[in-house]
Amino acid sequence: MKGKFTFALALLLFVSAAGFAQLPKVSGGGSIGNLVTQFTNSIKPASFLSSWTGAKGNFLSTAGKVKDAVGVGKSIASLAGFIKPEMFKQGFNVQNLISTANTVKTMSAATGLLKNLEGGLKPEAFMSGWAGKRTGWLNALNLIK
Repeated sequence: MKGKFTFALALLLFVSAAGFAQLPKVSGGGSIGNLVTQFTNSIKPASFLSSWTGAKGNFLSTAGKVKDAVGVGKSIASLAGFIKPEMFKQGFNVQNLISTANTVKTMSAATGLLKNLEGGLKPEAFMSGWAGKRTGWLNALNLIK
């Protein structure tokens, strides 16, 4: 009986450690602002409109400090507006996402919109390393309440 308990405990610890190993390494403990910044930095520079060049520094500084749903919504709306229209999948309604993002009230709605934005972008909009980070980023995003 003691052997089964030890095995079950070891298995539980392994599964827990394996789950945490997939979470992205973000400075600041994985706050929503850091996840927005990490996502933004995973988009290829060529996927942005030329106006992004002058706005990038201010956006990243502001987005990295976001801690509430309203701030996340505003960051999502702003970010979506800087992405070239051809980088979105066919049928994805960017204007609807921006309108909804500007009215977000809950963190659940904000994280859902961020996932929606990520899912609405074509794979070629992202840096090559995004595919390897995506699962961990989504897992970390799911932990935000």
